[in-house]
Amino acid sequence: MAELVETWWDDEVQHPSLGHRALMRLVATAVALDAARPGASSEARVTAAVGLADRLVALQGSDGLFSSDGNLHSPPDSAFTLNDVGITLGLLPRASAPQARELEERLRRIATAAAPALVAGGVHTPNHRWEISSALVRLASFDDRAVPRAQEWLAEGVDVDADGIYSERSANYSAFVSNPCLLALADELGRHDLDEIVHRNLHTILDLTDADGVVETVFSRRQDQGSGIPIEAFHTQLRRYAVRGCETCAAGAARSEPRDGAIAAIALLELVAEPALAAELPVIEPMGEATRRHFGGVGLLVASRGRTRSVVYGGSDVPHVGRVGSGLAGNPTFLRYRSGAAVIRSLRLSRVFFGLGPFRAESLQVADDGVAHLHESVTARYYRPLPADRRRADGDYRLVDDGRFTASMAFDERPYDEVRLTTEIAVEQLERGLEIAVDMTGAETQWALELALGDGELIGAERASEATYRMTGRRAELRNGSDAVVIETTIGAAAGPAGFYAPGEAFSFLGGTDALDGPRLYLTGTVPTTWRVTLRSE
Repeated sequence: MAELVETWWDDEVQHPSLGHRALMRLVATAVALDAARPGASSEARVTAAVGLADRLVALQGSDGLFSSDGNLHSPPDSAFTLNDVGITLGLLPRASAPQARELEERLRRIATAAAPALVAGGVHTPNHRWEISSALVRLASFDDRAVPRAQEWLAEGVDVDADGIYSERSANYSAFVSNPCLLALADELGRHDLDEIVHRNLHTILDLTDADGVVETVFSRRQDQGSGIPIEAFHTQLRRYAVRGCETCAAGAARSEPRDGAIAAIALLELVAEPALAAELPVIEPMGEATRRHFGGVGLLVASRGRTRSVVYGGSDVPHVGRVGSGLAGNPTFLRYRSGAAVIRSLRLSRVFFGLGPFRAESLQVADDGVAHLHESVTARYYRPLPADRRRADGDYRLVDDGRFTASMAFDERPYDEVRLTTEIAVEQLERGLEIAVDMTGAETQWALELALGDGELIGAERASEATYRMTGRRAELRNGSDAVVIETTIGAAAGPAGFYAPGEAFSFLGGTDALDGPRLYLTGTVPTTWRVTLRSE
């Protein structure tokens, strides 16, 4: 691992414009490398780290805080850097490089200026509370109010559900913020309950990890909801419980050895800070039995059997909040399916309906027979004239948002006619696949089902444009090597355009989109309708 980190460090230090977090991570990594592989090259890195620390001092504001992009004088953004300061100060007394004392002086200066600001400062996301709190306990010697302030944040309670999923639902923030910070707080404050929260979260993370080592994030409320997080980001956390005897975490640690330089740098720093984490792991045979887990709090159902895996999702925030926005779970993907290397990356259902965007289920219910049910009902209104007692001769009416459109029309004072579209989707797990039954009622309109495809050859479909396909019959097949997913449908092949994905006015009026790239297969039709699609491993 150290060799990988050395290569990463040598590349990263060449960047001319580094922010405070990147600078401090390089400083911390240089000290970790000195502890892991002492010698001339490590001494050179620690010498360079003194210069990096000088740059860091220059970035620190007069109030002791750092700024990142638009987050000015930010206590939580500063806390990311200051956590590394605290860890590094703990390592420097063990450093062999002669420049270590000089580096320690720089870091102590930074901590002295920052600690009072962290004590007084606030946050704007849930995970920031734990980031600031862990920095406070690591810098407790610089301000006697630090630990009481951290305990004040912790008194709010940790935002975690019974499945071990934090309120932000983000694998990214679990890996890089909440878990490591709660572990630091558990160690420094003797809080065993925080340690257990992290352990529970890790078991959930492993259940959410696919055969490629990617953690499912479709239900996230943060930036990673459109991507995946590698299980390697949790490596040292899994090691912590593996060396204590948890076989589940040991199996996870064995498959999560970091291969990315930036992630390896974090792991190395943690291994050097806690040498017990580097103990040899027990050999655990991977378990191959079928698994099925319903995460009720986030509307997710994950099932694996052999080389097949399905993810059904119905936990979007959008139907309940009425908008797409930062901090909301808004991914419209409602299903994923894979058979080994043959992968259906996403199923999304679009419809022509007042620019309200694609289907996003209001809920996911799993029946006693195991069938997953997704439901959504969307409406739009046509407004009638105002009652006589609400009319104004000057025509100056209140600006009102009706959930779809905003105008100076006093919408909430008007009678209206309502147009409704209701979609019911039932997903049944078969012996070798899934059957998806769709029932759409209400407004007469068009719909399009988008199947975003992974790598491989698509058989039984014709290309409609560079990246879009339509079926030539009622059966198609995505084959990648010896693995295949067969797609069968009750919908007949349609002439004309291949289909469409409509992100909705929430994106389009800003010129944006949340559309997926890569090859996509479309089925199309009109409402009202009932139809089925089967995804089968072969």
